[in-house]
Amino acid sequence: MFLSRSAIALIGIPLLLQAGVGHGYPGPGIDSRSEELGQSLLYPVSVALSTQPSTAGHSITRFQLNASFPVATLDYGYEVAGFPFFDVKSVSGTVQIEVKYAEEFAALNSNFSDGPFPYAVSLANTYRVETYEIDCAGTTQAFLLQGGQRWQSIRLLTGDSIAFSSAGIVPTTPVMDIEDLPGSFTSDDDDLNDIWKLGARAASVACVEEESQTTMWEVDATNGTFVRGMRAGITTKGAFFSDYTLEFDAYIETGGIGWVVAFPLASPVEGIQLNLVANKQSFVNTNTTLTVPNSILFGYGYSLVNVTTLTSYYLDTFTVPFTVQERTWYRVKTILDGEHLAVSIGVVQVFNLTLADYYIGSSYITNGKIPSSGSFGFGGWQDQAGYFKNVTVYDTANGTELYSNPMTDSSSTGVTLEYGVQANSASVCLDGPKRDRLVWLGDFLHTSRIIAASTSRFDIAKSTLEYVLSYQTSTGLLPYDPPIGYVADLASEAFELGGGGLLEGSDVYTILLADYQILGLLSFASYIRTSNDLDFASESWTQWQLLVEWLIDSISSATRLLDLYGAFLGPSTGGSAVSCALVQALNEMADVATAIGDNSTASSYRATASTLASAINSQLWNENLGVYSLSPSDPDDYSVNSIAFCITSGTANATQAAQLISALPTLRLSPGYKDSTLVSSTDTTAMISPNTNGFLLEALLSQQTASAATTSKALLQSLWMAMLANDNTTTGASWEYVSQTGDPGYGPYTSLSHPWGGAPTYLLTEWAAGIQTADGVDGFGYRNWVIRPYMGIEMGLKNVTAKVVTAFDGTLEVSWLVNDAATSVDVTVKAPVMTSGRLELGATNKILAGSEEYRFSVAL
Repeated sequence: MFLSRSAIALIGIPLLLQAGVGHGYPGPGIDSRSEELGQSLLYPVSVALSTQPSTAGHSITRFQLNASFPVATLDYGYEVAGFPFFDVKSVSGTVQIEVKYAEEFAALNSNFSDGPFPYAVSLANTYRVETYEIDCAGTTQAFLLQGGQRWQSIRLLTGDSIAFSSAGIVPTTPVMDIEDLPGSFTSDDDDLNDIWKLGARAASVACVEEESQTTMWEVDATNGTFVRGMRAGITTKGAFFSDYTLEFDAYIETGGIGWVVAFPLASPVEGIQLNLVANKQSFVNTNTTLTVPNSILFGYGYSLVNVTTLTSYYLDTFTVPFTVQERTWYRVKTILDGEHLAVSIGVVQVFNLTLADYYIGSSYITNGKIPSSGSFGFGGWQDQAGYFKNVTVYDTANGTELYSNPMTDSSSTGVTLEYGVQANSASVCLDGPKRDRLVWLGDFLHTSRIIAASTSRFDIAKSTLEYVLSYQTSTGLLPYDPPIGYVADLASEAFELGGGGLLEGSDVYTILLADYQILGLLSFASYIRTSNDLDFASESWTQWQLLVEWLIDSISSATRLLDLYGAFLGPSTGGSAVSCALVQALNEMADVATAIGDNSTASSYRATASTLASAINSQLWNENLGVYSLSPSDPDDYSVNSIAFCITSGTANATQAAQLISALPTLRLSPGYKDSTLVSSTDTTAMISPNTNGFLLEALLSQQTASAATTSKALLQSLWMAMLANDNTTTGASWEYVSQTGDPGYGPYTSLSHPWGGAPTYLLTEWAAGIQTADGVDGFGYRNWVIRPYMGIEMGLKNVTAKVVTAFDGTLEVSWLVNDAATSVDVTVKAPVMTSGRLELGATNKILAGSEEYRFSVAL
């Protein structure tokens, strides 16, 4: 035996939060965590006691689990994120508890809850199930945070009883009162008020402050690096290795240890999965069918189990021909030679297999054979934990050493930074708090606009843009989903060129989601428009210019349309959606150029936008259908995104815009609109995207017609109210996808706190309340503003109040009230005195300047 549990705790590698409390994976004390983060603790709004997960909760703090009531269900009421903690008052017998976390209540009845989340290392627990052994009173806290949840269950597995004085969350995101944000929207329609809050809450939990998402590994000068079960952390230094031998010392503390080889950092982020399972399992709920005791598991993909679209292959299990003990050191060797994979423990070879004998159905892989190139890293399955040290890598053919690391450097530039598990170095906005915890470039467009209308965390918006710029390539491209545990100085090349299979050695940013570069430009332009941060615009301008030039160079000289390799919005070669989005980006970037005095660039961008718009109209406008064709090769099909961006970019004239709106019924698929006519309306698995429907909603509202107002409100009520209708699925935040039945689109795996689904937060402020920046540079930071309440009135609203933060020392607030006879509207506007604006309603165009408050009535 190497070291006892108590000895490990004493030398500062704690397995216990307090001596004798919890043989799970707790971290530092609750008080130190809360002081460090400067946050109040979060407690459930109700607790239900039963024999299974239950929604019949009561407002209690103290509770006990026993044979009659072995399960407690904690409901936090809305999306929360942080470190779960458990204040234990007493225990009777040897107690083990299983804790599950979920956004959707039903997931608590699933083996893995709504996880796991193996797509990337995200500075949060990969797994949504944790097991603890608790033998005395005290406070136990999870070491790995849960990125997002509403529901939590605690099940008594062993022992007679356990009494809790409380349980809750140490938050890792700013705790905001959604009822009292810097930006706000309220009206006499409670449904719209609640819909507005969806995006505000999603952004408040998805946008995280610097170093709030803490380091996932613990590094000791003697014992090496302690790794709890997680999606493997990958070293950037092995990104371009192939046909190598990896050796390391391993010490299983609990259950087993995991490692990966031939694992690319860039897409597709899937590779060889290996796991050494101890003979004896500490926890009674261990799935010994999946993690077979005394064996090595061999898999390929993202994980050992499939998770919706993340295909994984559990390929084989090999029995170790001796007893694998916990708390014993082993030397593990993994050999790749291009054709074979072999693993030895000490001098004993456990297996030597031929890679071509195992089928994987990946389209990225040449000839279907598992590749042997890519990096390596360390992790483990749920509830596993152990140490790794003395890692070496050498060329299998000639023995040349490629890598050596004792895994004992605990400094800020040591092990954790190299393997991408170090606390986030920047404040950033993630795609969602629970899942896709990466900085998705294109999805940030919705988030940046939500911030301006609600939380006003312009500091995090700016930091997010700075973060993606730090990864910019020499050609100007930005990463479409940079991780948060690495830094660009060490990782940029690996994530740009370190792809696997057919993408090996290619610049993945030119191939995958290339249109996210356009959406990134729109995010930047939106941030500058609402914040008026011209210093940042000037400082970073050459970087943004480089990206714009790459996009302009991607316009085909033959078709004069945008020609990309791959796209999210629609067809990438001559597609109407991507081309119109570029028109919009060029015009908005021209405004930024004008604001910082680069008039020649502004003129060039506007000219290019005009030429591109002309090409779109001449080649893609289908006069017979009254739509923009998806692309030259899809002349009779069209999409939500082509309608949206061709309207909001100004490519479509007023007549064309009206025709586009008239074509929408063909795309109608309850509870919203399907992405394109290529999607079959009889396909019950087709999902509705609040992301693309959000772009469409803006196009609808911009029409300023009574019929568009009716269509807009119907869409808000059908699609976004689905996120609030069922108390078992709502989190108070906007969703990633919605099914045709109004449920989470991907089932429990769906991100139910996803800012890309929160467009109504900013659109209700802009179009229902009517608060908008004035066109052009004059509107930056709301120096000049426009109040346009027409669409709100046509949506049937009678009483609206909204406000936004301006860049000029104060807020811009508007309140309007339609009188009982609906013959006039009383308006109050409060604004910083150095700003000015106007109210537009029907024939009225009232100039407002020189005061801090304006009160007047307008005839309807």
